[in-house]
Amino acid sequence: LKILGNSVKFSYGIAGVKISTAKQIEANLKDKESPYYLGKRYENLLDFKTDNPDKERMDRLTNEDNHYYSYLYTALFIKQIQKEWDNKGYPIYDRPEITATLFNLGFKHSDPKKNPEVGGSNITVGDKTYTFGGLAYEFFYSNELDEVFSY
Repeated sequence: LKILGNSVKFSYGIAGVKISTAKQIEANLKDKESPYYLGKRYENLLDFKTDNPDKERMDRLTNEDNHYYSYLYTALFIKQIQKEWDNKGYPIYDRPEITATLFNLGFKHSDPKKNPEVGGSNITVGDKTYTFGGLAYEFFYSNELDEVFSY
């Protein structure tokens, strides 16, 4: 986790969300024509409470005492990507390596298709190099968190 934390220097919060990604997540919630649109019930989920959305967004993503928004933006990104892929007939709900790859690469690299490839940034752990998506796959199917989450 320390290695991953150091590799997201241009991202914010515990999940490493980029400001441009956060803005796109917000826009996708409102844009009924977006392939990532989740429906009316989500439209106001990230509405701002102040007249300074840039500051409020940054405060949301960097609050070290409360990670709610960092997790929420991450969950919404995943849900939006999954919606796009599902609408194209290629569900990825059971593909943590593809979901993680897309989270790492961003919306612009989302291209729903039958046989997506695992990828993303290279991360070296010990003497082995993984892709972001490959490492996510290994971790997801490991027993590291069996006591907390079972699959």
